[in-house]
Amino acid sequence: MIIAISAIASGVALIWISAERLEKYSVLTAKNYGLSPFFIGSTVIAFGTSAPEMLTTFFVSLENKGSMVIGNVIGSNVANLSLVFGSMLLIVSLKKLTIQQNLNIYQNLLILLASTMLVWVIIATDPFSVIASSILLIALFLVIMFWYKNSSIEIDSDEENEEQPKNVTFKLALSLVFLVGAAWLITFGANQILDQFNLGQLFIGYTVLAIGTSLPEIAASVSLALKGRYETVSGTLIGSNIFNGLCVLAIPGLFSNPEMNAGWNYVSWSPLLLVLFIVTFLFASFIFYISKKERKASFFISIFFLSSYFISLYFAY
Repeated sequence: MIIAISAIASGVALIWISAERLEKYSVLTAKNYGLSPFFIGSTVIAFGTSAPEMLTTFFVSLENKGSMVIGNVIGSNVANLSLVFGSMLLIVSLKKLTIQQNLNIYQNLLILLASTMLVWVIIATDPFSVIASSILLIALFLVIMFWYKNSSIEIDSDEENEEQPKNVTFKLALSLVFLVGAAWLITFGANQILDQFNLGQLFIGYTVLAIGTSLPEIAASVSLALKGRYETVSGTLIGSNIFNGLCVLAIPGLFSNPEMNAGWNYVSWSPLLLVLFIVTFLFASFIFYISKKERKASFFISIFFLSSYFISLYFAY
């Protein structure tokens, strides 16, 4: 037990440090190669925020534990919209600030809802097949192309004025190495707990893996809210959830291993998928609501989002 907790704690600490640096050096490397600000925002930053989920999913897939993979994806997406957004909204409400979102975000809200429905359909049918992975990756490609042609993302002015560090590509590679190690440690610790306490893969994936890989986003959202840059949090979460659903969920099917289906039962997952869709729909509705007019952040809405994750643990257990 001590080994498992130590491994998870070490992995979370490494993810906390390396994920932030991976995102930072990914952006700097992309800018060095002349990539557009939009492309950086829609792909590079999305990769940076979803890299922990992708790597833990890869290692779990090597263990043929498909249920844990899906638990990681659903748990991470629910955690993003409940814990991460809820934390940001709580801070803004306690500071008695107003909040508003750009009206142009409605297109991305529709894409988020559509991708969530696609994830539900894939999980309800055959989530571990090559066909399912192909559909998800094609959908991701189409989303990125749509973003490229119809949207624009601005890089924060503080980042543009920031002095360029040396050896950016080397630091990017080093950050990725540490992130791989962190993902392995969390996966190792999760498997130890799974073996010792005989807990279901669903519960471990939904809690240990999902929370562990979402901690960087929770920390980032709190930091942004404290700095008054809360408008950027919702856009990041939308991109992260789309990337998690369409890219991370596609990983296990690429292994084409029938053993991945062992212990898989859609019926046990349907309540959590319903929770994911409800939280996503309410998040999208709230963001659309504040896009029309500047509003005061609601303390009660923040508590609702925060509590929704803990209520969902009942269904996961």
